[in-house]
Amino acid sequence: MPRSLRKIQSQIKKKRGASSTALVEDSRDARRLRRGMLRNEKLARSGTLRQKALLPKITRCRHFQQLVCAEQISVVDILQHIENFLSNLDEEIKLLSGERRLGRPRSSQEDRLRNSLEKELAEFDVGYEIPDLFDAETRKLLSGWKGDGQGLAQMKTIRITKEGKVIRMA
Repeated sequence: MPRSLRKIQSQIKKKRGASSTALVEDSRDARRLRRGMLRNEKLARSGTLRQKALLPKITRCRHFQQLVCAEQISVVDILQHIENFLSNLDEEIKLLSGERRLGRPRSSQEDRLRNSLEKELAEFDVGYEIPDLFDAETRKLLSGWKGDGQGLAQMKTIRITKEGKVIRMA
């Protein structure tokens, strides 16, 4: 529980004492508790939404974490790694569609993978966002990164187009 709800609960306990534990339905204390619980639920929901939004970026950075150990990194290596990442998604889609019986609709997981592959390919045309593997500080951060969302904000990113053009992010 976040501090605010615990604080409200302890204040109400102290105020009411040990003699009575029941609250009147629409009393001020009951409303304060309800507000605190609703705030807790809202914070938990927004936290899970934030984690879901960061998940594709986290998986992408995990994939590029393998390139950090290489001494010299060129744009061609990065483009190959991007194509490898996209082909992995394509292989998963083929595997799921192969398991499906003829005439059956696609599963929700297969639809999700197809949508993500389309988004990734569209992003690759415009410029694929990855950690800046040419920057020494970002390489150091990426090598020590444990896969959490907080570490992503510290890393510099670049965009690489299909043609190999590198676009630095601000």
